[in-house]
Amino acid sequence: MGILGLTHDENGAALEQLPVTIKVAIGQGPEPGNQNDHPRRLDHFVFKRKTLRGQDVVWDPAPDIAQIYGEKPTELDVIFLNDETTEVLRTQYAFWTQAGCKCHGELMQISNGDGLRFEMQATRRTQKHPEGEPWPGNYRYSEGGKQGQPVEPCGDGCPDLERGECRPSGDLYFILEKFPRLGAVCRLHTSSYRSVRNLSNGLMQIRRLNGGRLAGVRAVLKATPEKIWYRDESGINHTSVVHILSLEVGGPDLRSLLVSMEEPAKLFQQGRSTGCNGGTQYVVREVEAERAPEIAGEFYQNAATAGSEPGEASIPSNEEDEVIARICELTHRLGYNQAKTKMLLGQWAQSLVSLERSLLNELETLSDKSVCVAEDADGRKAYQERKNEAGETRVPNSLRPTLPKEEPDSLEGFLF
Repeated sequence: MGILGLTHDENGAALEQLPVTIKVAIGQGPEPGNQNDHPRRLDHFVFKRKTLRGQDVVWDPAPDIAQIYGEKPTELDVIFLNDETTEVLRTQYAFWTQAGCKCHGELMQISNGDGLRFEMQATRRTQKHPEGEPWPGNYRYSEGGKQGQPVEPCGDGCPDLERGECRPSGDLYFILEKFPRLGAVCRLHTSSYRSVRNLSNGLMQIRRLNGGRLAGVRAVLKATPEKIWYRDESGINHTSVVHILSLEVGGPDLRSLLVSMEEPAKLFQQGRSTGCNGGTQYVVREVEAERAPEIAGEFYQNAATAGSEPGEASIPSNEEDEVIARICELTHRLGYNQAKTKMLLGQWAQSLVSLERSLLNELETLSDKSVCVAEDADGRKAYQERKNEAGETRVPNSLRPTLPKEEPDSLEGFLF
């Protein structure tokens, strides 16, 4: 019949748990055994398989899959095997080390006398509870400027999150339409704030418009370039291009979109598959000890230390950084140099939203002045044409251009 807890659950239902045998990524981890190598971002998807190298199991390139998708693919047709978004995309805050996940936090629903509410709740491995305990519980700071104060809960304000030791963790599970394999699934892991948000939003919209179903649904996994601004450790602003993940379903019209999305599910039905339309929902359960070196190596510059910075630390990673990115774009359009932008960010550090609003107003004012100058130019041209016809020589005051006053030489290079 089976084995309780291994092949079947306590209700006698078969446990349809699939292993991950193919890994899809838009980054390269350091070469195993090379302590001087670092994670690298890519502008396309790569495919890997588990292989044995010496006494170590590592993820090596899969050239047979890469050959199917061509050189540097940025779009993949993927098929989901479960209706629940939490099984297709698992998200949490996670603090990974080589030994395992030191701390992780998830969104929980709390029911009390005041009704339902939601909050982040974390579980952390400590010396007292190596198996994990609710965090921060009753823990308080034992030293430093916050001595005696309660440790911040999971989410904004958590020191691990602010240092970059803890990051969003998103795992997307699917099969590749052009390289289908039964009995196993593909996995893509990301620690990008924007990618996790995009993938979650895409799944929820697809599921909502498809009557609550995801199993057997086909979507396009995309890596789209975006230009971002960021600050280095010295506070200097730079620009960079990163590729952000998203899930999309498209077509020339709504009918074609729905037909294309549902086609794999119909094929599964024709083959009497139990994986769709109310049948068995395939899930994935990975062993934490096996994943820890992989994730720690890919997303931390020095995987041997728990306090190292993640490989994507220079990418804007939260709402504040996104505001800073927009501010840098506005100052660039206004012609400010890096020194002036840096000074403004320092002066308005406690009110970045107000700074953004002020810069927007300044940009709008300049735009209005440009329109007035253009209108004056049109007016002067029209008046000149009338003057040529009538022989007039005096220019009305309303059409005389107002020239900007020249700044004295002593103000050259002065930062306002």
